[in-house]
Amino acid sequence: MNRLICITGIDGAGKSTLVNNIATKISPVYIASIWDIMNSATTLFSTKKDIDNYLCALTADSRVLFLAHALKYSLDKALESGKEKILLNSYYYKYFAAELALGASEKLVLSLIKTFPQPDITIYLDISIEEAAERKKIISRYESGLIMYPAKDNFIAFQKTALNKWNYFEKINWHTINTSAPPVQVLNETVKLIERL
Repeated sequence: MNRLICITGIDGAGKSTLVNNIATKISPVYIASIWDIMNSATTLFSTKKDIDNYLCALTADSRVLFLAHALKYSLDKALESGKEKILLNSYYYKYFAAELALGASEKLVLSLIKTFPQPDITIYLDISIEEAAERKKIISRYESGLIMYPAKDNFIAFQKTALNKWNYFEKINWHTINTSAPPVQVLNETVKLIERL
């Protein structure tokens, strides 16, 4: 039986780092990410900057549909893998919150949510937006509200707007971990929660 383990939070919370570290502690696992289709051999994009520019060129509703198709692909591939534990990096939460902040139709987003299964456990990485901004080495246009030349102040302003949209999600089996704590502590707390499944 598949166990869906979601690690989510705002941009810069440390989701990818934590997911990769979890995979070294819990085996075997399958990591599912929205980037899976975009990093495949058949992708239309050469770099993450190409993806960023494409996302910024789309309209709000067309963009949320594009992101949903990429998420569905990653989930389908994860379920086909036969691995019992599937680590969902961000899942739809971060992306749909951002899309609602960017003007996507609430009706469309809520209908798309219904097509995705609820994770068995969701671990939300809590961090201040200002600290997240400091952690970011590269700030994309998308995570800054589609600004042409993103900077930390754009990132902070947009992330504050997007954070207000997280209340659209049912928080079933959610746990919050403060990622201002040392990385080893965050990893150990997360692994303990996962091991209870």
